[in-house]
Amino acid sequence: MSTLSEQFRATVEAFLANSGFKPTEFGRQAVGDPSFVLGLRRGRSPTLATADKVMTFIRMIETTVPRTARNRKNDD
Repeated sequence: MSTLSEQFRATVEAFLANSGFKPTEFGRQAVGDPSFVLGLRRGRSPTLATADKVMTFIRMIETTVPRTARNRKNDD
């Protein structure tokens, strides 16, 4: 069984893989921290408030922006 931190990191990684977001841009837009994903990958655990912001951002992107538009935006 995985921990909540592992599940959270897996959710973020899956979103990055499926959305085409670059890790730095994701961190910048989701929580204002371009090194957020790097910190997660190094074992950093976000606060509940930060995790909530990230999950809200992911849901917002997944429901409002078509995948092709997200990919085009991040190809710039």
